[in-house]
Amino acid sequence: MLPCCLAVIVLSFFFFVMTPATNTMTRTQEYEADMYGLNAARQPDGAANVDLMLGDYRKMSPGPLEEFIFFDHPSGRTRITAAMRWKAEHPESANPEEMSRPIFKSQ
Repeated sequence: MLPCCLAVIVLSFFFFVMTPATNTMTRTQEYEADMYGLNAARQPDGAANVDLMLGDYRKMSPGPLEEFIFFDHPSGRTRITAAMRWKAEHPESANPEEMSRPIFKSQ
């Protein structure tokens, strides 16, 4: 029974230590998926609005160390910044209807 317990302890420690690495890989894939979605939909303002809504239950602006260790998806700040950077790099994506529509509805 001792070797089994030792194996569990070693594996638990290994996966605990590897968490930042696996989170970084997942976070990178999620960022690439966000870019794919922006390129497909060409709606950076919509993506930014969704990211703001996600901020209701997720921290929008974590510190660099906190994001590295605990976040397996890009933070809201990172996603919104990427969407606005994409928008600046693709001015042809903006249409008059999108530009005239308010981003937030007043309640």
